[in-house]
Amino acid sequence: MKKVLWFGIVLISLFSSCDDGDLIVTNFDFDEDTSLQFCSTETETVIFAIETDPNETIFFKFNNGSFEGSFEGIALDTTVSYNVNDDNQIIYRSLSGSITANYFCNTIPPTQSNVNEEYISTNGGTVKIITTVKLPGDDDADTDGDGVSDLLEGRYETPPTDTDEDGIPDYLDKDDDNDNVLTQVENNLSNQPMFEDTYPDTDEDGIPNYLDEDDDGDGVLTRNEDLNAADNVTAENPDFELNPSDDDTNQNGIPNYLDEEDTSSLEVNQFKANELSRTFTTLVIAENISLRNTSNDEVITLETLILGKLQVTKTVSVTAPIE
Repeated sequence: MKKVLWFGIVLISLFSSCDDGDLIVTNFDFDEDTSLQFCSTETETVIFAIETDPNETIFFKFNNGSFEGSFEGIALDTTVSYNVNDDNQIIYRSLSGSITANYFCNTIPPTQSNVNEEYISTNGGTVKIITTVKLPGDDDADTDGDGVSDLLEGRYETPPTDTDEDGIPDYLDKDDDNDNVLTQVENNLSNQPMFEDTYPDTDEDGIPNYLDEDDDGDGVLTRNEDLNAADNVTAENPDFELNPSDDDTNQNGIPNYLDEEDTSSLEVNQFKANELSRTFTTLVIAENISLRNTSNDEVITLETLILGKLQVTKTVSVTAPIE
């Protein structure tokens, strides 16, 4: 017997049997803590939960082969809704034995001999796939891992601080001033004047290097002191090799971008990719759906059914172009 568990413990409305008029009560033991998995082909994705004791599964197969449980960019959440129809179906199966993810990941699961009971959605209703990004919540958090806390990088300001105005807030930006020297590198320089005894400030202008687009104050942007950036550029490989740290024109042991005496320049309009490890949580919620028993046509109508959630941690690009 499947147990009752509702979002908000609101019970579903029930339809009577077409055969004898008895009230059919079938409930689903899935909620926001149910662990989901997914498999995708070129044209279709199946998001599924597998439970034991009793053995059962519920899955949503939908007409989208590009689902990855994550997204690009700096968005903090996204919701995609699918109309429930012949292409986008919710299926529940009570099973006589256990199954694994291979049941779903090879092909769309067929009705097999170990299926005791099956319900398939009828047309109507929607399924919402809600994906959010897990962000640290304390003042010591450092979401982009650059050595400067989210608090100091203005995450909690409105809008969040974006020093280089590249569309990426500092707390998600590994190069806060877009000078092609990563913030973490700029804050670990030795033998430099310091800003408030904390961060290197080579030109002592009151702006720490990691926020200063001209670190040595020589009038040449740090990224343009990368003289050898174009040395290996070809038609097949048009990208610059971005590293201002390996240029030292006067060979005094100080890279040009930290040496006010070296003012040679090369216009560089390319920028380091900004990649972060982010954890995405996807919640799958069905609303106003009906499920039909494939053996006796009994129908259950549900106002809300939470299938569960899945989590994916990926390295993604959150780089925005400079205009």
